[in-house]
Amino acid sequence: MKKINILFPLITMFMCLFINSSERIYENSDMFLDIGSLLEIEFLKDGELYLKNNNNVIKKIDIELADLDTEKKNGLKYRSFLKESRGMLFILKNKEEYKKIDMKDMRISLDIVYINQFDTVIFVNKYVNPMKNIENLNLDSPIKYILEINAGMSKKWGIKEGITKITWIMK
Repeated sequence: MKKINILFPLITMFMCLFINSSERIYENSDMFLDIGSLLEIEFLKDGELYLKNNNNVIKKIDIELADLDTEKKNGLKYRSFLKESRGMLFILKNKEEYKKIDMKDMRISLDIVYINQFDTVIFVNKYVNPMKNIENLNLDSPIKYILEINAGMSKKWGIKEGITKITWIMK
């Protein structure tokens, strides 16, 4: 019994030293540089959003909310696809927060819909390509929400600046 008690720690130490020296990973290793491309974040439905023109519903989509700072920072990053009837709704705390949104680490093109405090679409940034900087917009009306949807959907669904309004419910 004493031989087993003495051998086990010795074998464990030897294994640790062997693994540590033979499989050392350095900071500049490709493993660390490419980790973002391995991530795939799943869509989590938080509610439903209705797009309306003149009180007529033109489209209902499932939405994932981004209201916490980390959710806003990550947005739709690390996603390879977004189903057509889905989007992410950013709930903004102040009028300048919309300027922090970027396309870094994005994989898909988007239409970015800016919505004011009256729940009215005031601007649609169409076909925003991944990994590109978003131009700084100087919008007259304070932004309350940003809706990110697949590129081309704003045209397909008939979203119109100054006309389309949103309503949404939590699930």
